[in-house]
Amino acid sequence: MSPPVTYAIPQLVEDPSLCQFYHRMEIPGVGEVGGEWDLRQTIDSYLGEYDFTGQRVLDVGAATGFLTFEIERRGAREVVSFDMEDGAQWDIVPHALARGDAGAFLEQVQRGHKRLKNAYWFAHSRLGSRARAYYGDIYRMPANLGPFDVAVMGMILGHLRDPLHAIANVAALCSSHLILTNQALYAKDPLAYLMPSRENKERLAWWALSDACLKQMLRILGFEVVKVVKSMPRCLVKGREGQEECMSLVARRVVPEPA
Repeated sequence: MSPPVTYAIPQLVEDPSLCQFYHRMEIPGVGEVGGEWDLRQTIDSYLGEYDFTGQRVLDVGAATGFLTFEIERRGAREVVSFDMEDGAQWDIVPHALARGDAGAFLEQVQRGHKRLKNAYWFAHSRLGSRARAYYGDIYRMPANLGPFDVAVMGMILGHLRDPLHAIANVAALCSSHLILTNQALYAKDPLAYLMPSRENKERLAWWALSDACLKQMLRILGFEVVKVVKSMPRCLVKGREGQEECMSLVARRVVPEPA
């Protein structure tokens, strides 16, 4: 028998200066915080217009918890926030032109991830969230973390070296639905292109994936896309401010998990 899942012990974080908020949100007693993305005006579309009422939900790549808290507000029975245990688990692109500062860069990523976790627990407390957090490896998720009625993977696939492997691990925990939200790339063929280049020295993003590619991955894993919903969240990153199109693929399990 597998040992019981050990959820993260809630952390007491009282100083917002120790936090990095990835998503723009309102926190009681603090006001507006964040960030890099503002999903508030398009959140229903971003979540695939899915009815979470009474569902047990896995939020994969929860970061500072905005999606977790919004799913709770929409009536989920239970939400589990999943994220890395440590920033050292990030799939960093092995760029030859940037290897000289690899150690310093990893330390920077780890510090940033710690601030994201602080922000999650800061918001969790002030919003009165009942969600539980589980920190681990997306490529080795424990089976007894599930089952979940639905899992949400919001804009994380491009940051993974092996997105199909990651989706497969999440899919194994889902009895009913998967929601994949990604930046829009539409094509007839199941295409993926590598985003890092010699020129851009990108180190934290790997793949741009077409809608046909995501649909084919889901079919391989026993899911069929039943709905595609477009949304226009607002990017707040300096130099690319403005709305950017995303697509949310809502997929239903059609092939049962093997016993």
